Amino acid sequence: MIRARTAAGRLVGERDGAVAVFRGIPFAEPPVGELRWRPPRPAARWDGERRAYDFGPAPLQPQPPRDSIMYHTNFADRRALVMSEDCLYLNVWTPDPGRSAGLPVMVWVHGGGNRYGHGGQEIHDGRALARRGLVVVTLNHRLGALGFLAHPGLAAEDDLGASGNYGLLDIVAALGWVQENIAAFGGDPARVTLAGNSAGAAHICHLMAAPAARPLFRAALGQSASGIGRAEGPLPDQAAAQKQGLRWAGEFGDRDIAGLRRLDGVELVLRGHFGPVADGRILTEPSDEVFAAGRQHAVPLLVGTNTDEGSVYATLDALRRLPVEPGTDELYPVRDTTEARRTARRFTGESRFTHPVWRWATAHQEQAPTWLYRFTRTPPLPEHIDLAPPKDGLPGYGVHHTAELPYALDNLDCRPWPWAEADRELARTMADTWARFVASADPNGGTLPHWPAFTGTEVMVFGDQVAAGTVERPEAMGLLARCPRPL
Repeated sequence: MIRARTAAGRLVGERDGAVAVFRGIPFAEPPVGELRWRPPRPAARWDGERRAYDFGPAPLQPQPPRDSIMYHTNFADRRALVMSEDCLYLNVWTPDPGRSAGLPVMVWVHGGGNRYGHGGQEIHDGRALARRGLVVVTLNHRLGALGFLAHPGLAAEDDLGASGNYGLLDIVAALGWVQENIAAFGGDPARVTLAGNSAGAAHICHLMAAPAARPLFRAALGQSASGIGRAEGPLPDQAAAQKQGLRWAGEFGDRDIAGLRRLDGVELVLRGHFGPVADGRILTEPSDEVFAAGRQHAVPLLVGTNTDEGSVYATLDALRRLPVEPGTDELYPVRDTTEARRTARRFTGESRFTHPVWRWATAHQEQAPTWLYRFTRTPPLPEHIDLAPPKDGLPGYGVHHTAELPYALDNLDCRPWPWAEADRELARTMADTWARFVASADPNGGTLPHWPAFTGTEVMVFGDQVAAGTVERPEAMGLLARCPRPL
């Protein structure tokens, strides 16, 4: 057993080899009943010692299909999934819980399209990075309609007339908890890096544009998504978001907020797709405008994407959204069926992931040091895995969205796949690099391959070899930058 004292009370964690682990720490009051769709409130104090051996419940959410690559990579855990609307818990891994340790801190925000995921997923386990000298924090935040509903009834309750972004406010509350308490786990609150993948990376981009979040982190790390340059366009404003919320509420019989608060939360998260909005509280203006004006949080930034980001989502319908006349441009050729399938996959990945992240790096590199990566190694899926084929008709998923996750966090063993020594070496290098960035706000140092800062063309390639390279398909990035939204 290992103990730590927080502002709310004493915790008892456990040793896991050289790392101490504290799971299921409440960082806010349960957002239930009248607290549903309200900004998070500080957790209540407790008497005596609280056991921190088990992860708190995950947020209410559906699950991706069990034959999907997303399920197999991210959700096929050995531990049973327990969910509750009472979900605002975080977890801490630390190599040294002494108050004087002064260790760098990584706060990790999970992905999942604002519908799925939680801080207790095996893929996000913090032990390997903690063994590298970091304090690692993972967290839950509200998802779906419970996390992001905008509605005129909610705006009427709010002192700023804001609605939406409750999940984003949960992340800010967790960062506030870190500032107040992380020294009790050996962490330095002045050395916090905010990191995450997919939707979590987009949240980080938005929080770089949020003035209230600036004191809470000193560096940012985003994998495979961005809050700016999005294919669907800038964030909706309150008027547009509230109209969407009213349409969604109409599916439940045109209920007002009081009526919606009486419904079971499971019913609410199964309908609709929600995400951040310009709410007037945490996001006072669209993030694209903040970055365009150079007014974002000027912190060191490390971001990147995978080679085949579009393979999970592409269908041939994507060809209808090409920004060029089919067959007239070599950037997106469609001369035969196979080529059309490849173009649909490439355009989907570039428009939804690669270009937005490139745009994030491009907009930021004049404000603070920025590093861009490309992940190129295809993970070794088991031969007999129950896996649906890609929707675009191509034979495999390649270096798909989230393929980098088990490598970046050095968590290969959370999946019983036929990993080769090359996979393990790549995972060691990536995790060492990520840890170096968290520790020093620079991914360079020691025996790591030199990673040149991004000024428009430089990229670090993590694949069969790790080496500096250049941005792929810059002409496509330029074309997508010029296209009106939505794509």
